[in-house]
Amino acid sequence: MLTSPIESTPTPAAGETELRDAPRSSRLHSLRTRLLIALSLTILACWSVAIAMGLMLSANDQSIWDRSLRRIANTALASLPTNFDSILSDSAQLTRFERIADADYADGKNEASVQIWVNGQNFVRTPGAPATPLKPDFVRGFADQSIDGQAWRVYDVSDRTGKVHVQVGNSPRQRADTVLRGARFGALATLLLLVLPGIGIWWVTRWSFAPIDDLRRTMAARKPFDLTPLPTAGMLVEVQPLVESFNGLLVQLDGAVQNERRFIADAAHELRTPLAALAAQAQVVLHADTAEERDLAVRNLTAGVERSARLSEQLLDLARLDAAKYAPELTELDLSELVVLVVRDFENFARQRRQSILLEIEFTEIRANVDEIGILLRNLLDNALRYSGEGARVAVSCRHALRNGAIGANLSVADDGPGVPVNEHTRIFDRFHRVAGSRTSGSGIGLSLVTRIAATHGATIEVGAGLGGRGFGVNVWFP
Repeated sequence: MLTSPIESTPTPAAGETELRDAPRSSRLHSLRTRLLIALSLTILACWSVAIAMGLMLSANDQSIWDRSLRRIANTALASLPTNFDSILSDSAQLTRFERIADADYADGKNEASVQIWVNGQNFVRTPGAPATPLKPDFVRGFADQSIDGQAWRVYDVSDRTGKVHVQVGNSPRQRADTVLRGARFGALATLLLLVLPGIGIWWVTRWSFAPIDDLRRTMAARKPFDLTPLPTAGMLVEVQPLVESFNGLLVQLDGAVQNERRFIADAAHELRTPLAALAAQAQVVLHADTAEERDLAVRNLTAGVERSARLSEQLLDLARLDAAKYAPELTELDLSELVVLVVRDFENFARQRRQSILLEIEFTEIRANVDEIGILLRNLLDNALRYSGEGARVAVSCRHALRNGAIGANLSVADDGPGVPVNEHTRIFDRFHRVAGSRTSGSGIGLSLVTRIAATHGATIEVGAGLGGRGFGVNVWFP
């Protein structure tokens, strides 16, 4: 049953509220949230691995600590003054130099202890450094020393004269403190590198998905049955195909809605005339003065009822085809058997009009939908019988036929009636089109149904002259 669309949808405010009040768990289904989480976890994992590897290398690779000790020792040696005798003899200068050295290590976070020895005398040492020489033999190079029960790694370097020795060493505690400071710095750097990219990712995703948010608001504010295509300007390249597919679906839906509205309008228009005629004939029957007038009015009334029933049947067939959203279910069927069944249904109608139906059939198997092919054949035969006139001949045939090198089935319905003008051959298949000047009234639906059904089955239609070069003939070739 056809119904008119009822335009009732939630108000935009309600739609917006529903979107805002979505469950928090649904945020995990957000592409924006997923991108933010995935990239943040990736950065965190990469930096965690990098920090862990760095700490492992710094803790276990002795060459790293040795390079650090050599660097500190050489730097300290290069920064020493050459006039040690004057500094050693001047207590004020010696105190000042010690204060400068102490200031460099005042924070207590030194990664190594430094001693400067001049002629076997301790010139200066950093806070926390042992009072005894780190390397008692004063031999240049690296050595492992045990100091206060701890394993120290020390390095000794001297000037060219051999009077000045700089000894640098670190204890296990200093190495652990250095590694811990490195870990803290790495953690802080990782946190910073998580926050800054996170802000950048959030801004980029918000900026990138802004057109989608605008599109959502536009859709929420649309009026019911507004099926105009969605705007694609500024849309992401990855999302644009999806929006275009939505637009294609909207175009199809709009076409379906327009077809339904047009069908309702056309059906109302087509039914108005026969119903008015039926009402007029009923009035004639009620007010007839003689039996002859009453009988004529009854016959006209009966004919009007038959025309209305036929029109209703065609309208229902048309509605079913318009409402179809899928390809028809096809089965193997013998076209000749279907032709015989349909012709038998029209025998009584043809006999009343003194018409003859000629059959020329052979076993012809096609793959088709039996209900739709039945509608096609009924409309072709009904059209031929109605418009060919009384006493006409109508030939129906089905046989195998070769076309363009392919074997198929050819269904033909031809008559020897007045025919159809050549300039109307293509227009008669348009919905509700009627040939001008025709003495027989019709709805203009039958042949449009034939076209629709043939298209869904991949069949082709050809029209031309009928029997003996007269009348009108239709050939439908099924592949």
